[in-house]
Amino acid sequence: MEDPRPTGSPLDAAADIADSHVVDAFKLLSNETRLAILLALWEEYEPFADGNTVAFSELLDRVEYDTSGNFSYHLQKLEGHFVETTADGYRLKQAGHRIVRAIIAGRGLADVTLPPTEIDADCTMCGEPLAIAYENEHLYTVCTGCGGKFSAGEEKPSGTVMGFAFDPAGLARSSAEEIFAASTFRAMQKFTMQMGGLCPDCSGPVDSSIHVCEDHDSDGICTNCGRRDEIKGRWVCTVCKNSGHGPPGDNLVLHPRVVAFYADRGVDIGYNTTDFETIVRTLELMTTHDQELVSTDPLRVRVTVRYGGDELRLVIDESMDVVDVEA
Repeated sequence: MEDPRPTGSPLDAAADIADSHVVDAFKLLSNETRLAILLALWEEYEPFADGNTVAFSELLDRVEYDTSGNFSYHLQKLEGHFVETTADGYRLKQAGHRIVRAIIAGRGLADVTLPPTEIDADCTMCGEPLAIAYENEHLYTVCTGCGGKFSAGEEKPSGTVMGFAFDPAGLARSSAEEIFAASTFRAMQKFTMQMGGLCPDCSGPVDSSIHVCEDHDSDGICTNCGRRDEIKGRWVCTVCKNSGHGPPGDNLVLHPRVVAFYADRGVDIGYNTTDFETIVRTLELMTTHDQELVSTDPLRVRVTVRYGGDELRLVIDESMDVVDVEA
C-alpha cells in the first residue's frame, strides 16, 4: 500500500493542521545539537544587557562540539527561525526564547506532584481549612471538609474548590501560601485577558461564550452539570485552542469598573502576586459577586458586586462583554 505521507514523515502528515512553516521549524528541533545551541544562547542571555550576542567560537566551546563545519551546519538550520545572526555573533529570536522558556518551566517534562498541603485559609462554603495539591501540571485548591465545587466524576482531586494550569517552575516558591497566591493571581490575569479577547499563550483571538445549565439544582453540586454554578463562561483561542472556564461573575473582579468600585471604598485588590493575604481577600470578595440570568434572547447575565451596603451591577452579553453598568 502506498504511504499516504509524501515523505513518510508523521510530522508532514500532520501539516494540514498547522502552517507548513511552523511544521518545518519544529523539524529543526529534532536534533540534540540544535537544542544545545538554543540552551547555550539562553544561558548567556542577560535581560536588559546590550547586544546579548555570542560569537561563533564561544558558542562552539559552550556546546563542546568537535567539528566546526558540522556545527555551522546545525547553527544555520536554526537561523531565521529561532536564532538571529548579527555582526557580533548570534542571539535568540523571540521564538527561541519561547522554546527554552517552555523547557525551563518544566512543561510536560516531569511528572511533578505535590501532596495536599494545608494553607492558612478556610473554605468559604464550610469554614474548614483549605489545602493545595499539584498534579497533571495543575495546582488545585481543595477543601479538607466539604466536597468542593465539582462532582466526584471530574478529573480533579476530591474536594476541589478551584484548579488552574500552573508550570512546575512555579512550585519553587518558599511556602504553600506563596504557591497558592501565585497560581491564583496568574489565573485571574489569564481570565481577564481571555475575557478581553486575547489569548494569554499565543496572542490569538479568543471566542467567549456563556453556558447556562437548563435544569440546575440550586442546592449543592448540580446533578445535571456537576457544578455549583448555574452560569459558566467559556473561552477558547481560535488559533492555539487554549481554553478556560469559570463563573463570569467571579472573573469580572479585575474589570476596571469593579476595581474602581472597591478602590473608592478603600479596598485595593492590588497586583501583589505573592501577597497571600491580598489574594485571599480578593477571593472572599469574589464569593459575594452574585450572577443572575436576566434573559435568554438575547442572552444577558447581571453580575452584582456588593460592599459596605453599596452595589455595582454589570450586565454582560453572550460574549461576556459588559454592555451596561449601574451603580
